[in-house]
Amino acid sequence: MGNSFDIRVEALANPAASVAKAPAAAAQDAARGTFFLETFGCQMNEHDSEKVAGLLMARGYQQVETPEAAGLILYNTCSIREKAAQKVFSRLGEYRGLKGDGKRIALLGCVAQQEGEDIFSRAPWVSLVCGSASYRKLPELLAKVEAGEQRVTGLDNDTDETFETEMTRRDNPWRAYLTIIEGCDKACAYCVVPFTRGPERSRDSARILQELKQLADFGYTEVQFLGQTVNSYADPSPRKMRFSELLAEAAQVPGIRRVRFTTSHPRDFTLDIIEAMDAEPAICNHVHLPVQSGSTRVLRAMERTYSRSEYLEKIAMIRGAKRRTAIWRNRGGLLRDASPVG
Repeated sequence: MGNSFDIRVEALANPAASVAKAPAAAAQDAARGTFFLETFGCQMNEHDSEKVAGLLMARGYQQVETPEAAGLILYNTCSIREKAAQKVFSRLGEYRGLKGDGKRIALLGCVAQQEGEDIFSRAPWVSLVCGSASYRKLPELLAKVEAGEQRVTGLDNDTDETFETEMTRRDNPWRAYLTIIEGCDKACAYCVVPFTRGPERSRDSARILQELKQLADFGYTEVQFLGQTVNSYADPSPRKMRFSELLAEAAQVPGIRRVRFTTSHPRDFTLDIIEAMDAEPAICNHVHLPVQSGSTRVLRAMERTYSRSEYLEKIAMIRGAKRRTAIWRNRGGLLRDASPVG
């Protein structure tokens, strides 16, 4: 599990806000027990697990390093790669018959959303199935599990709310993940993300920047903005910040030395993002821009919303930047010497 950092948001801004609990509250917390959390998949899942762990710790749970030592076992799952999904069900099979031992099993994330209540048929010893679009309901779902309820579900996928937590367990002492947009509206023909993570929902820019400033105050020097299509960010606040403006303002936060972002969608990768990267040295000159296919015909069949020539125009735009910029495109990996030196 490695070193972890248990950070309550208000304590970042005001360390004095952390106070000792009353004996009765401490005893209640001790009764909550222990949890083990294993994560499959992308950085979004990794950060979701940080927030889930923080939420559990806020409820008085203690994280342990092995499932054998845990009373509550959680798997945060990924369904993009078939092998990852198979591995999850293999893990679940290891707990056949353990429900009587007092262990509670929870399945979170994309596989949970995709398979839904069918999971209870395949693994009836599972107590909780919760998709990522329902994480905001985790406290009430956990309360049901703690009360002894079986087959508890959180499978709501039609929401405009984002997953906000008061406490996040950070696994890295200097780099922090920060989700700015959840879900996806692109509906590519082959992709399950809109069905497992719900529609696009952007966080308020003020909340993002407030969290970033608190992290900087706590000593973090690098932030990575996350989203399935991170550059599709659409500020829901009256300020209506563009993604490029959010990047530029993040780069100005005292103490923040590096700002990264992933993953970008080619359709929404615009010149103002490059201009922000040129203007702000703290914005790392690295772009993850998945290509998916070099054929316009295939891209149209995929419903990718751009053509081969339009993708190449984005590459040319990045190559025209003042700063030498690395481009990661998934298929074929890194495009070397992506921008001129100068």
